[in-house]
Amino acid sequence: MPDKRIVLLGPPGAGKGTQAQLLCDALNIPHLATGNLLREAVANGTPVGTTVKPYMEAGKLVPDEVVVDVLVEAIDAAKKNRPGGYVLDGFPRTLNQAEALKKVLNARGESIDLVILIDTPDSVIQERLSQRRSCPDPLCGAVYNLTSKPPKVAGVCDLCGKKLEIREDDKPETIKVRQAQYWKDTAPLVEFYARRNRLVKVPGSGDLDEVAAVILKEVREDRGIVTSGEWAKK
Repeated sequence: MPDKRIVLLGPPGAGKGTQAQLLCDALNIPHLATGNLLREAVANGTPVGTTVKPYMEAGKLVPDEVVVDVLVEAIDAAKKNRPGGYVLDGFPRTLNQAEALKKVLNARGESIDLVILIDTPDSVIQERLSQRRSCPDPLCGAVYNLTSKPPKVAGVCDLCGKKLEIREDDKPETIKVRQAQYWKDTAPLVEFYARRNRLVKVPGSGDLDEVAAVILKEVREDRGIVTSGEWAKK
């Protein structure tokens, strides 16, 4: 099977980051997570890092054009070690971002091969997010789950030693708002890829290994492509 350029989509708590890493390990292709890439740029003091640092320290969204630049740099760096595919995690999040990514890839004679929507019920997401704990350091940003991925020392980040916190947007009173906002922003993006016959929809409510097995099977077989107008009901 040739390497593929893959995007993982799903609401907060769907397990995109974990599933992206499992998929990359199985396929031996790079995992390009925009949050990690931005933090690395800041930590390394690159020109892009200098640009995004004020946004990240203030908890604001980094402008789309800057994120695209970071992503392109990461894709180029990954190709030096292994030409071919990769998994994008955390980008695109909006239709504008998808259009920007399409433009950049088209200029290179490339395109996204497969978009996997991890379809997870709101009730499951709410339970997962209630167990999530995050490192407050914006340059670290490690995320844990008290049930499926606990820290080695209770309440302490494995990577930097900071005390873990419940993020404001992981608190019960804000979770439903986040879910509604996600689908408001993402529904056009999902349709964007469905119209191009790139979308696969997989159930995300099973345990990590079960979901990973379904995703890997879809990537290898391309059996579950969902076309425009079908993704919301399949």
